[in-house]
Amino acid sequence: MIELFYSHANKRWYQQSSYQSIYWGKEPNKLSPFPSFASSIMKLQSSHDAIRPLVGILAGSNPKHHFSGNGTIFKAIQKELTDSGGLSYVFTPDDIHSSFITGYLYDHFSQKWTGYRFPYPNIVYNRIPDREEEHSDKVTAFFSLLKKKGIPYFNRSFFQKDHVLAHLSANEELLPFIPETASVTESNVEKFLNTHHSIFFKPTSGSKGRGIFKLNRVKTGFHYIDHERSYLFSTFSLLEEHLAAQIGESYIMQRKIKLATHQGEAYDFRVLLQKPFKSWQVTGIGVRAAPPNGLTTHVPKGGRILPFHKVATQEDEARLTALAIRTAEVLEEKEQMLECSLDIGKDQDGQLWIFEANAKPMRFDEPLIHQAFIRSLTTSFRTYSAY
Repeated sequence: MIELFYSHANKRWYQQSSYQSIYWGKEPNKLSPFPSFASSIMKLQSSHDAIRPLVGILAGSNPKHHFSGNGTIFKAIQKELTDSGGLSYVFTPDDIHSSFITGYLYDHFSQKWTGYRFPYPNIVYNRIPDREEEHSDKVTAFFSLLKKKGIPYFNRSFFQKDHVLAHLSANEELLPFIPETASVTESNVEKFLNTHHSIFFKPTSGSKGRGIFKLNRVKTGFHYIDHERSYLFSTFSLLEEHLAAQIGESYIMQRKIKLATHQGEAYDFRVLLQKPFKSWQVTGIGVRAAPPNGLTTHVPKGGRILPFHKVATQEDEARLTALAIRTAEVLEEKEQMLECSLDIGKDQDGQLWIFEANAKPMRFDEPLIHQAFIRSLTTSFRTYSAY
């Protein structure tokens, strides 16, 4: 058992033992025995002479709070690590200094996050939720500094849908599982609609169903549908005017796949993959069903969770697992990552289709998948940390 103490007066950490030396962080940092003025902060389950690993979770800046990001995941990581002799802290790009990082710990009794001064960690887990901040000069410089210090990190950046699908399509093994997809330009929408009478439009940097809409070519013209509105345009010129005003960022368009249904509701799969050791593994598979007449299966847009066993067979599970692992292996050729999630659909003929990949998986609502995710994640920290 290691008990940690902290003095806010001199911003230093201490430990309980007067005869044992305790170390933590990437660079040599020895914790001294605690003085009387220090306050007990945390107890760690460890029988070693080091706190390992010390994990830095990089979150987003937030002027109204300590940070922005998925606090539920951050709390779960902290608990899992402290139960096994490690520790994590959350920090933002504004908290980084040349010789230390101001990080935040969660106190389960007060239910508050509190800031402390920490050494540089053994590994950094990037969970910045904002793409613009992730590409800022400050964040870019920080990752360069980590390389110089020999501190590993993963989830360097979000995926771009167009880049990911282009990379996967270049693989002969995966190409049959990618729906016909093209980048949206002024000249190719009409041609794509002539070939595929129902297509989805997705922002290349979107998530959670944001910005998605669908176009159907019908006898009376073109039917536009998004999460809130529906329009019918009698000519392509009128549709083109609407799209010019609607699309203010980079988009892809993708042929609609007629998904398999359960009790009349179309559904697809969310596959969570992690690499705790040398090979990829499927941590869990969730099922999401679209609401009646719904546009997508995303829960924030009205989709709902279905039990896996109600819609899938053992054969489905085996096929999904094999396809997902191969997809992660191919993605890893392009991206530095230890986790990802995939949206995979099954059409009415049983064919599987890869719709998109996500570099920073959201929290799965299924408790067993979430628990397995946290356990596998902390194993990854131990496997890939630098000591």
